Amino acid sequence: MAFIILPTLWTLYLVALFILYAGYSAISQRYFHPLSKVPGPFLWSISNLPIWYHQVVRGGRLLQHLPELHEKYGPVLRISPTEVHISDPSNYDKIYNVGTRFIKDSDFYTRMEGPVATPILLTILSLDEHRFRRKMITPFFSRQSVLDVEDMVWAKANKLCDIIASKLYTNPTNIPFPAHKAVRAVAVDVITEYAYARCWNFLDHDPDYGDWYPEAIHSVQTLFPWFQAFPWTIPLFRAIPYWGKVAIFPAYKRWDVSLKAVQVAVREVRRELANRIKPPRRTIIHELIEPLASAFSEGDGLRDDGKTKKQLTDQDVFADAVNTNGAGTETTGATEERALFEVLWNPVVYRAVTKEVREAFRDAGDMRLVELEKLPWLTGIIKEALRLNPGVPGRLPRVVPPGGATFNGVYLPPGTTVSMSAWDMHHDPITFPNPTVFDPTRWIGPEDEVRARERYLVAFSRGSRGCVGQNLVMCELYCSLAAIFHRFDDLAVAPGFGPEDMEMTELVLGYHPRDNGGRRFRIVRKT
Repeated sequence: MAFIILPTLWTLYLVALFILYAGYSAISQRYFHPLSKVPGPFLWSISNLPIWYHQVVRGGRLLQHLPELHEKYGPVLRISPTEVHISDPSNYDKIYNVGTRFIKDSDFYTRMEGPVATPILLTILSLDEHRFRRKMITPFFSRQSVLDVEDMVWAKANKLCDIIASKLYTNPTNIPFPAHKAVRAVAVDVITEYAYARCWNFLDHDPDYGDWYPEAIHSVQTLFPWFQAFPWTIPLFRAIPYWGKVAIFPAYKRWDVSLKAVQVAVREVRRELANRIKPPRRTIIHELIEPLASAFSEGDGLRDDGKTKKQLTDQDVFADAVNTNGAGTETTGATEERALFEVLWNPVVYRAVTKEVREAFRDAGDMRLVELEKLPWLTGIIKEALRLNPGVPGRLPRVVPPGGATFNGVYLPPGTTVSMSAWDMHHDPITFPNPTVFDPTRWIGPEDEVRARERYLVAFSRGSRGCVGQNLVMCELYCSLAAIFHRFDDLAVAPGFGPEDMEMTELVLGYHPRDNGGRRFRIVRKT
C-alpha cells in the first residue's frame, strides 16, 4: 500500500509546487515587473501563449486583433511579459529610421532563422555585419541596375499575358485561370533570372506554375510561431533527421526540394567562378561568393588582385540565396495578386486604369518604367495594394536603448522589446480614412496630402534595415500590371471568390488565408 500512496503524494507535491511557481510567476510579471504599469490584458502580460494562439490557432491573425486591444488599452500596449506594441504612427521614425539606437531584438530574429540555422540579412543583429552584407548586394538593387534589366522583367510580364490570352480567349468553356499561381510564377522567374542568371521558368509549368515553391515557403513559416513561443523546439527540430521532419511535418519535403534547387544554382555559379567562365551578367550570387573590392571600404582588407579577404562562408552564401529567393517571391506575388483582384473587383477603377494606360501608350511595346511611374491611376493602384498588402505586415521588434524611451507619455525602461507594424501604420484612420477600403484616389489628390500619406506608407520598412529589393519589386509591379491592363479590359474575378478571401494574415511574410475552404484568386473573361 505504501508503494501506491508514496508516488501519489509525490505527484501532489509536484503539482502543488508547479501551481505555486506559476502563481508566483504570474503575480511577479503582472504587478512587480518593470512593465507592470504598461496597459494590457492580464493574460498577455504573464505569457506568450496569447500571441501563439492568434498566430497558430487563428492562422496568423494577431495583426488583426492588436488594433482591437489598442482601442481598449491605448496606443502603448503590453502584449507579452517583455514586449510592448505601439500603434501611434508618429512613433515609427523614432524606432526604425536611419541612425536609430533601437537595435533588433535578438530573441525574435534569431528564432526566425529556424531550419536554416544561419543569419540572413533580415536577422543579422550586428550593425557592422549587417552593413557589410547589405553593401555586397545593394548595387544589384539600385534603380539603375533595375532599369538595366527592365527588358527581362517585361519579357516575364508579356509571357504572363500570353498565357492568360491562351487560357481565357481560346478556351470556349472559360475555365477560371489560377492568377494566384501565375503572378507568383512571374516573381520567381524574375528573381531567379536576376539572382543567378538561371531562370526557373515556372511560367512554363502549366497548370501549377511552380506553385509548390511559394507553398513551401508558407509551410515552413507556419513553424515560426512555434519557434517564437517555444524556443526549445528550434534545436530539437534541427536535430531531427530528414525522414523524421517529413513524418511530423509533411510540408518539409517541399521545402527541402526548394533548398536543393537553390544549392544547385549556387553550385553552378561556383563552378563558373572556379573555371573563370565569364557569365552573361554578374549576379548577386557571384558577388556573395566572390565579392569585388568596389563594394567595400578600405577597412575590409583587400588583396593585391582587388578582391576582398573578407568572404562569406558557404553556409552564409546559401542562406542569403535562400532568403533572396523567398523574399523576392511571396512579397511581390501577393501584392500583385491584391492589386489585380481589387482592380477587377472595382469596375470604375478597372475602366480608369485601362483607359489611362492605353491612352499613354498606343503600342504596348513602348511602355517603359520611367513613364509608367507618371501615370496617376496605375501608381495609385500599386501604392494602395502595398498599403493593404505589405510584404511584412506584422511586428518588427526592437530593443529600447540605454536611458529608456517614452512613447505617448508611457516610459519604457532600457532593454524593453518594443514593436510597431506596417499593418497598424497603414490602417490608421486619421491618415487613411476608411482604411479597409481599396481607394487609389488617396494617392491622386493634392500633392501635399499625398506626400503626407507617403510618410506613413512603410510597406518596405524604413532606414538601413529596410527592404533592399524595393526597386525591383516596384519594377515588377508596374510592368506586370501595366501589361495586363493594356492588353485586357474584360477580365473578371471568378465566381465564388470575394474580398473576405483576400484578408491579410501574417506569419512573418503576409499571406492570404489558407483556412477559407481552399478558395484562391482565379480570373475569367467577362461574358
